Amino acid sequence: MNPRRFGGEAIAAGFAAFRDLSEDDLEYIVRYWFDSGDEYLAFMGIDKARLGTEADTRDRFRRAIRTGDPGQASMAFAITLDDRFMGYTLLNRYGRERNFSHLHLTDPAARRTGISTALYPLRIAMYCDVCDMDRLTHQTRPRNIGVNRMLDKFVPIAETVLVENPDGIAAPGEFNHRYVTRADVPKLFEILRDLGKH
Repeated sequence: MNPRRFGGEAIAAGFAAFRDLSEDDLEYIVRYWFDSGDEYLAFMGIDKARLGTEADTRDRFRRAIRTGDPGQASMAFAITLDDRFMGYTLLNRYGRERNFSHLHLTDPAARRTGISTALYPLRIAMYCDVCDMDRLTHQTRPRNIGVNRMLDKFVPIAETVLVENPDGIAAPGEFNHRYVTRADVPKLFEILRDLGKH
């Protein structure tokens, strides 16, 4: 399947967009997870056993390159800024109502640019476009102030709970849960437009 480019948004730093993850992107992701250091992984709450080796990580994301099968269990998308790889978002799917999303800006130059906010409505719309997802759960550490501040603009915290088996490669711990649905997508774009007026 040829990689698909999705829409984007102009931000002060350039044109931010999504496209399908490609084989060429895998090394950026591996370097992010294995060059960031133990302190960063601890702050993110990563279970190093679940993270595995560099080869495990490369293989995990290779399996998440979109095939075109709407039933694919994990799908990954590159975040770009003026066509440069800046990070990724991963959608893990367990059913129409049980889906989890992860987003990581692997290039420090993309952080604090507003890219995550600008792309948030498109991110949810993109997930709904490529599969039959009806509801998504955001599972975030309360201490991750940046991602929580961004999500606060669009969707409130529904609960803060202890999770023994969190999605992805996270260790057990306390998480904020937020829920967003297919029906919320138009409202998300309205919120983004309103944010642009301030």
